[in-house]
Amino acid sequence: MADTISVIVTTYDRDDALAAVLRALSRQSDRDFEVIVADDGSGPSTASLIESWKDCLGVPLAHVWQEHRGFRAAEIRNRAILASRGVYCIFLDGDCIPRRHFVASHRALAE
Repeated sequence: MADTISVIVTTYDRDDALAAVLRALSRQSDRDFEVIVADDGSGPSTASLIESWKDCLGVPLAHVWQEHRGFRAAEIRNRAILASRGVYCIFLDGDCIPRRHFVASHRALAE
């Protein structure tokens, strides 16, 4: 069995873009990964969106949130790393839609 990969997706109040990213992650050819949404203080609609994806993403999905106090993307990424279970972390901005073999390609490069 391959090592689990953690895909850390940074977001802030862009539910439309985050939904597109989660949709693309649900279609990955490599399924041995988890998704951690690193949320830099979004409102309740983002938490609701993430909750709605938990049963249909097909891989574990976690939400790490911090209070909004300006742009603190580095801090929320670090919090997400602490919450991750993967051997490798892949960082994705919340408006970057990954191609179908995104995780598989990163795994091949890491190996």
